[in-house]
Amino acid sequence: MGVHGLTNFIATNASLYLKPHELHDTKLVIDGDNLCVQLFKKSQHRSPSFGGSYDVYYRIVDDFFELLKLANVVPYVLLDGGYEKRKMGIVQKRLNQKIRQMRGFSVGAISLSMPPMMREVFVDALQASGVKYMRCPFEADDEIAVLARKLNCPVLSYDSDFYIHDVQYIPYVTLSHKVFHKVSDKEGENFKVGVIKRTQLTKVHRRPNSVRFIAQCGDDEVEENGDGVEQYSYIDCCLYTIDNLIGPYERLGRDMIPLFAVLLGNDYIQKGVLKAFNAKMKAKDGKRSKGNRNERRLKLILKWLQGYTLHSATRAIIRHIPPEHKQQVYRKILTAMRGYNCEECTALNYFGFEEHRETEEPGEEEDIEKDLEERLGDAGIYEEEQADADETVDLDNDEESASDEEEEEEEEVEEGVEEAKTESNDENPSDCEENSESEPEIMDGLEPVIGPGLIRNKYTDRNWPDWFKDLYRGAKVPRFLADLLHSNLCINYPQIEDYRRPDANTVSYPILHTIFAILKTSFKVNTTEFKYLTRRPKGTRVQRIEFQNVYLPPGIKFKPCTIQPDESILMNLYEQCGIARWRDLFAAIKSAPSNWRLYLLAIVYWAKNCTNATVAHVHAVLLGMLQLQIVDKALKTFNRSAELFRRQSQAFLEQQRKALNASKEKKPAKAASFTRAFFNQLTSGTSRTEALLAYEWLIVHFALREKSFANQKLIIDPATLHTLAEFQSVCCNLYALNPLLGYPYENLRMNELLNFMFVYNVHETIKARADLVEYAETMIFQHSPTLLAALRVLVAFVEEYVPELKDRQRVVRTRTRVSKHGKNGGKKRRSKGKKGASTNGDGEKQNGDGGKANETSESEDEAFIDINNAFSQLLLAKKK
Repeated sequence: MGVHGLTNFIATNASLYLKPHELHDTKLVIDGDNLCVQLFKKSQHRSPSFGGSYDVYYRIVDDFFELLKLANVVPYVLLDGGYEKRKMGIVQKRLNQKIRQMRGFSVGAISLSMPPMMREVFVDALQASGVKYMRCPFEADDEIAVLARKLNCPVLSYDSDFYIHDVQYIPYVTLSHKVFHKVSDKEGENFKVGVIKRTQLTKVHRRPNSVRFIAQCGDDEVEENGDGVEQYSYIDCCLYTIDNLIGPYERLGRDMIPLFAVLLGNDYIQKGVLKAFNAKMKAKDGKRSKGNRNERRLKLILKWLQGYTLHSATRAIIRHIPPEHKQQVYRKILTAMRGYNCEECTALNYFGFEEHRETEEPGEEEDIEKDLEERLGDAGIYEEEQADADETVDLDNDEESASDEEEEEEEEVEEGVEEAKTESNDENPSDCEENSESEPEIMDGLEPVIGPGLIRNKYTDRNWPDWFKDLYRGAKVPRFLADLLHSNLCINYPQIEDYRRPDANTVSYPILHTIFAILKTSFKVNTTEFKYLTRRPKGTRVQRIEFQNVYLPPGIKFKPCTIQPDESILMNLYEQCGIARWRDLFAAIKSAPSNWRLYLLAIVYWAKNCTNATVAHVHAVLLGMLQLQIVDKALKTFNRSAELFRRQSQAFLEQQRKALNASKEKKPAKAASFTRAFFNQLTSGTSRTEALLAYEWLIVHFALREKSFANQKLIIDPATLHTLAEFQSVCCNLYALNPLLGYPYENLRMNELLNFMFVYNVHETIKARADLVEYAETMIFQHSPTLLAALRVLVAFVEEYVPELKDRQRVVRTRTRVSKHGKNGGKKRRSKGKKGASTNGDGEKQNGDGGKANETSESEDEAFIDINNAFSQLLLAKKK
């Protein structure tokens, strides 16, 4: 959630509230979504995301949990689920901000935009690292706090809510990404500290020299193997407990902390709700105190609460609210406070712990609710003047009071929220009801699912089907499915795409509709409508689309796949989307490796339904898959620095090229077909030499182009980004659909399939080539016949089921004949036509196979002018 201004306040006074701590030999509860974002920011230092550098991000997540293992820290990760309705104002505001970021295609906006499948890659890394995790049905903060209290261990996050929860809290920004090793005597008077070398993480316990000692304390030197020596590895950080806040500096009662958070405002109760109360509070000093506005306000609230009990403070707040809003504000306060006092914990049993209860005690939140309700009836008895005299802290009448500052701040906040609401509702006036304060009950059949009471109680998974509940808790499906199931709502966070065109998820509407129809067949309510929140075409605002009559096709029935997978719904989806030979497609796909099948199906779906996808896009996506699936695994390295690669491998590559060029026998192209035998040979028989020779061309596409980056004028093609964003949308929706069908295919592991920057750069390099296969043969895989054969087979596979792909128009460059003096025999031309249809410098037409019969290929007598190299013609002239 987040409490406004509290993080900055704690950071400003870190010496008072944050204490140095050595993290080791303990359990650790982790706010999964927060850590997911923090590690994403960290990954930007290694490689800009540019739509999804999933392989880089995966390794950073895996590396983080390896660090925890070295310190003997056992993590338990809890992930957020769907959105609760009262958070929709904040969600829409953030959605508007993200949409505005897209405009302009700046490097910063592209790099900081979170990839659509980042959370799924995060979960894959958790699973590979052996970390236990669970997805909560909705907001996870309360569950995290309760689990940490029951396990008596710290929480790792960077959310100001945990300054309010009664937990041991480690802010992520204080956590060092180094593992230290400490050796000390029994008394602790003599010790030394070293740093474990990051390059030898897996060998640290076997190699003592993997620790480099950097400091020693005490008069006597401590021997690592000496008698009575204690040693352990730890991670340096800072620890916060609520005692630091209620201690000698502020003297605030522990039971007042939740109310303190409510008065500051969080994602569920905005400060504007209590505007009438805030206007009554006045500053203590005549002079304006130092610090920013939020800090002054926070100190004022702390001081005001010190003179009250929980009950009297709540009564004072309610009395300053207009009568028509008292009940509404009271319910919001109760709901916000309840989360800080909840002790129910589903994760405890999910992770295999047993809860020991000596006696059954009534829930603390029930006591609070009862006491506050008794006093709420008296809140309107007194006249306004009497209430002001009795309950308001009136310390001074200075003109520059905190009330003036608060009114100004509240107006700014309300304007921001209202702007978000206006942008989303001005085309759909009926949607305003959903953003109103009166929230309708969620219905399941004829009876309310949840009776009237605290708002938070409506947002549970108690009415979810058991089969879906298991999938969702195991984070096997994306989090947005909770919104579809529970609230009939889908929120589409746009990728970096062309805002002039419809959102990139449009191509996946049939898949999204199928997901919704499946979910609703298992719910008691026969709902066929849901709302879709996305950006407007040709605009930077939010719109809502209502999808109606969404149901499975006639004759298709869904049954939870508890025994065996069912791919009939997926087959029907491809049939409805226009794949004429869909039966042959699903029969042929079984020949591919199991972890490739769903990805290849996604490529076919995208190539068929995205009319802007060309054969060049397909080549780029397939080259990206071959790089991550074959080349990386053959090299057994993840070096992405082209300069380092050349420095380490240049001599070997030159030697191999000379040997291959000296051989007079030119190996014929390998005859290959889309068969299981071929893929077995590809995955196990690609030599390291082949991979190295191909990697020399491939590796440069993992980074931003140096010239553009140095000049800070990165030329980005919105059309290419949008088309590739549509492909990611297809992958994301198929990833969500596949588990619902019982996993007819192994689900997508995007870190092994897609690096968005690589695919984009490859496409920009090859998109103007007249003959893409010949270019791959002469430039990319000249000495890698196995990889070349794989590319040909995969491209032919896609073209077989999407035959119109060959006919889609794209801009190509013509070949240019070089004269004896190294000058062009004719001017370069750009021609727009069918694939392979181009015109040479003499005005003669050529076909896609290399031109007329008496002409040679691009790689021989007829020189190829590289459009990405302004000096390529000079180089050719020099050769002549």
